[in-house]
Amino acid sequence: MATICAVVPTFNSELYIEQTINSLLNQTRPLDKIIIVDDCSQDSTVQVVNKMIKKNKKLKLIQFEGNFGAAHARNVGVEQSNCEWILFMDSDDIAHPTLVEELETYLDDLNKKINEKEYFLVHPNYRHIDENGVVVDELQFGRQYKKEEALGFLLLRNTIATSSGVLVSRELFQRVGGFNTNYRYSEDWDLWLRISEHSGIAHLNKYLVDVRRHSNNLSASLSKMHEHEMKVLSSYSLEKIREAIFRRSLSYSQNICDYVSLLFRLEKWQEGYRILIKLEDDKDNEMVLFLKGIYFLKTKDLLEAEHSFINVINISPNDGASLNNLGAINLIKGRVEEGKRFLLEAVELYPNYIDANYNLQIKAPYTWESVRFTWRKLRSKLISYSQQ
Repeated sequence: MATICAVVPTFNSELYIEQTINSLLNQTRPLDKIIIVDDCSQDSTVQVVNKMIKKNKKLKLIQFEGNFGAAHARNVGVEQSNCEWILFMDSDDIAHPTLVEELETYLDDLNKKINEKEYFLVHPNYRHIDENGVVVDELQFGRQYKKEEALGFLLLRNTIATSSGVLVSRELFQRVGGFNTNYRYSEDWDLWLRISEHSGIAHLNKYLVDVRRHSNNLSASLSKMHEHEMKVLSSYSLEKIREAIFRRSLSYSQNICDYVSLLFRLEKWQEGYRILIKLEDDKDNEMVLFLKGIYFLKTKDLLEAEHSFINVINISPNDGASLNNLGAINLIKGRVEEGKRFLLEAVELYPNYIDANYNLQIKAPYTWESVRFTWRKLRSKLISYSQQ
């Protein structure tokens, strides 16, 4: 049986660390070691952990004299482990009792079905809980990708919601260089991308980790997340991005649209549009219409943008991004009542939709600078982030 260690970075986690550790100690498939890496906590986190260590030899504590961030803490935890597999868990999250057993079994069964091992990372679905442990939401946008397709799909969107509950080969983790400590945001996405060049991404479609949302969480700032996403994407050449996208067994039209969407994210608007307009029979292609819409927004052609998003809504009435963008366009054009109708539809579909909620709250005069457009298709379920 393979050895598995859990690595838990912690910082000022006195309220929840005991519950997190207990959830790892009480696994139906016992862990071989649980390494807690304290990033210079200023509360009683270390005392709580040391008290637990006295009762269980599986626990190991590593203490930093300075604050270096979760990415560095995870890297050090992996370095100090001697197990074949690493399970990551954040210090306020909860592992369901069968997490390790089910991930290991699923991964083994998956690799047995193919002639050669290709999956060295697996993750489950997640639930959000509040400070009292009450379930407030469920996240189910995880996807499974074959090795040859993984990079192309993950470049487009990170479908691994958190590092908690991710089981990964220690050898592969170290071979690709671990977490990049230069990133404060998107460091997990950056790692999954590098891993996906060597491994398929396995996804167990079952809720096995509770992720806690509370006031002490690191607030995920949208502007900073976008900045770091750009850094991650920019580390790949266009040639490599295109090659990865077209390795996916999707239609030519879908691959083209996804490649253009990445060009747009990289601010290569003219290059992307030139590719887009070469697609034939795009009148009923929702993604082509949406991409044209955001291109026209970028070039401040309100008339063409509105026309594109209306066509999207005619095909897909529940497209939240198009509803928001139509709402914002109508506000700018002075059609306030119609604009708010579109925005209310978007918020009804996606209550956590920051752009649409913001556009509903702002006051006239409505300008390009005051409204917020959405530049990407929405996930099926949104996560709340701060707006700064």
